[in-house]
Parts: sequence; structure tokens; C-alpha cells
Amino acid sequence: MTKQSLHNFFEPKSAAIIGASATPGKLGYIAVNNLLRIGYEGKIYPVNPKGGEVLGLKVYKNVKDIPEIVDVALVLIPAAFVIDVMKDFAKKGVKNVVISTGGFSEVDEKGAEMEKEIVRIAKEAGIRIMGPNTTGVISFPAKFTTTFTNIKELRVGGASYVAQTGNFGSITLQWILSRENFGVSRVIGLGNKCDVDDADVIEYLGEDPVTKSIGMYVEGLKDGRRFIDAAKKVVRKKPILVLKSGRTKAGARAAASHTASIAADDDIVDSALKQAGVIRVKNYGDLVSFSKAFNFQPPPGSNKIGVITPSGGLGVCTSDALESMGLSITTFSEKTIKRLEEITPPLVKVGNPFDIWPAVSNHGVEKCYAVGLEAILDDPNVDGVLAGFMQSPGVSELKNVDFLINIMKKHSNKPVVAYCTGEWTLVEELRKTFETHPEIRVPVYEFPEQASEVLSAMHRYAEAVNRFR
Repeated sequence: MTKQSLHNFFEPKSAAIIGASATPGKLGYIAVNNLLRIGYEGKIYPVNPKGGEVLGLKVYKNVKDIPEIVDVALVLIPAAFVIDVMKDFAKKGVKNVVISTGGFSEVDEKGAEMEKEIVRIAKEAGIRIMGPNTTGVISFPAKFTTTFTNIKELRVGGASYVAQTGNFGSITLQWILSRENFGVSRVIGLGNKCDVDDADVIEYLGEDPVTKSIGMYVEGLKDGRRFIDAAKKVVRKKPILVLKSGRTKAGARAAASHTASIAADDDIVDSALKQAGVIRVKNYGDLVSFSKAFNFQPPPGSNKIGVITPSGGLGVCTSDALESMGLSITTFSEKTIKRLEEITPPLVKVGNPFDIWPAVSNHGVEKCYAVGLEAILDDPNVDGVLAGFMQSPGVSELKNVDFLINIMKKHSNKPVVAYCTGEWTLVEELRKTFETHPEIRVPVYEFPEQASEVLSAMHRYAEAVNRFR
């Protein structure tokens, strides 16, 4: 039922823009222009009592005047007029509505009463509402958006996001598309959640064939028990990453004024999320950096990690980070040790982490990484690898990674997560080379602690899946 009732939010064949405007800069103009600019292939129906045209499209004075079925309607008019428009939707047979307008329960009691009336009308007419107080959705596969984001490219991929902030569908999305190398499926802003809530959308995304991972920014859960039940089912198929804000008194106050969310006891929330197999993240940026890894690599089969490091000090820092996050610096097999000793100077002790630097002067960077990565991935005591790289011009510079990708292809069930430091432009070149490789894509981070956190999250997810089997 949820999948069917939400379908038109993400794959609409027609969209009405209530409050469309012919004035550049106004939201009603931007909303229409965005649909045209990103190549939305459905029918667009601007609606404004003044009539006229917007960007060459006929403007209807009322949604009831539109001659065809409307799959989804975007509401941009002031809050005081929304109830009357909802009645028009009910008469027209519109079943999916995004209310971007604010001024409801997040503001005062009068706004809360208007929100209740909107919900009453919707329930009687079988209408699903997203919002109010939201920018709504961006559906990359359908080239559809209700937001006001100036999207320059539609890079379709497996990362979907659900957020109680319009920022994710705007500034954060712009960061992902301009800085990161992974693609996006759906971005969903829930706003006040008067109807469609977290549980609804994760049930939908759980069945969405394009979505591989779900990242969520949550200020408050409307129905915590239903969310946990839904999450348990979805986690069996794909990871859910949650940043639950409002952990402090100051954060709880901010959440209440932002989306009228009531913050629950943080320990209770934490316990419930763990029970559901949801990966709780600490920072806003984790929703981006963790999603990248989940979309590029499989989770590890255990917590046994092998480490390749370009220096002894970075190896120590990596070991500290991994172990503090519940991962094990595994003991290499005798066979692996012998293979690594073949390229390492005699007086250097070989172990995990494997420091390639003593061997570089004799064998070069490429051979050391090739021998090291292949030996470690071959090791039955290893279920995941954290690989460190150091890009220094003329000293430890890697440009071609095909030889490493070929090694990884033999062990595609074992994740490889990397970090890279050194001369910034060379680091960026290597990161892009790894993350956009057509055969296997390796996530690259700036420091070993970041890469360790990512591997830890992937391991926690694997544990959750095993627990539910």
C-alpha cells in the first residue's frame, strides 16, 4: 500500500505547480523552470488565479480546470490558502501533494490547527501529503523535482537520502554532485511529517531497485515503533544510516522550532536504532562519506582487517583507529608473511600493518602495492583491507591503478577502503581514478581515521544482517 501510494511522488507523469509565477526569482517560477531545465518528461501544469503563461506553458486558474489527471501537486502559496486548495485537490482527484509552504505546526497553535484540518481533508479524500514546510523530493531516475535547487547534472546512483531539512536537497546535494563521485537516486524532504513519515519512505526505498543505501537526517520520529519495524525489514536488503539530531537540550529546542519535532531520550533512541540494525552516525558529513563506501564496496565478512600503510606512523594511527572502533588488526598467515618478506629488506620485521616504505627504494611503489595488496587479500585471515596511499611527486606517485583493480577483482567479496595524503592535486587525481573506475570503485578518504570509521560502519551493518538471518 505504501509503495503504491507514494509512487507518484517519485515517478509522476504529470505535475501541477500551485502558485506558479512568471516572475524570475520567485519560487513559483523556479519550480517550473527547474522541471524544464533538468528534462522532466511529464506534463507540467502551472496554476495561478491570474492565468497567463509561465515559460511558454499555459497557466490554469484552478487545479480543477486542468483537463487531465494530475499525479502530484506542489503547493507554494501562503499557509492561509492551503486548506481551500486541498479541497480543490479532493474534488479533482489529486492523490499526491507536496506542501512546501511553512507556517503550520512549527510556528504556533493556529498553524497546528490548520495542519490538522489539512490532514483531515487528505484522509477523507485518500490524499498523501509530504510536508508541510518542506522542499519535497528530487527523483533522479525520473528527472523530477519539487525543490528549488539549481542542479547542474543528474548523476543517477544508489544513494538515497531522507531529511527533515531542505538543506540536504539543496546545499548538501550540490556538494555531493560537485565534489563526490557517487550518484543519487532519491532525495526526500519530510518537513513537519503531517502524513508521509520516515517509516513510509524507508518502506518505499526498501523496494526501490535503484536505491542501494538510505541516509537519514532525523529530528524526531513520528511513530518510533513503526519506524523500527519497517527498518528491520529494509536492513535485510540495504543499509540505513541515521543521524538523529536533538541530542542536547539546545539541539532539542532547535528541532522543535524547525519542524515541530519532539526529541526523545537519546539513550532510548540509540538502543532502538541498534535493535533495528540501523547504523547511527555521529556527524552530518558521515551521511555523505559512509554512503559512498556502501555504494562502492561490499561489507566485510568479519572484523578482521588487513592494513597497507605508506609509513610506520600512519600505520600506528590506523591500528589505533580500527581497534578503537571494534575492528581487529588481524594476524597474517605464515604464507602471507613470507610473500611480504620477499620484497622487504631483511632487517625489517613484517606484520600487520604492512609498511611498504622500506621496500619502495628497492622495488618501486607499484610493485610494493601490487605484492602487498594481493598477498593480504589472498590471506584467509583477512576479510577487509584499509589501504593508505601517499602522493608525492616523483617519490611515491601512483597514476595508473588498473593493476590494483585487477587484484581486487579476484576478491570482490572483500572490501577495500582507502585514504590518501600528500600533494593535494595528485591526491585528488588518485581519488577520482579510484572512485570512477569502470570495474571496481574504491572509496578514498583524506585520513586513516575517516577510512576506519567507514569500515566500522560497514562491519556493523554486516553484523546486523547476520543477526536477522
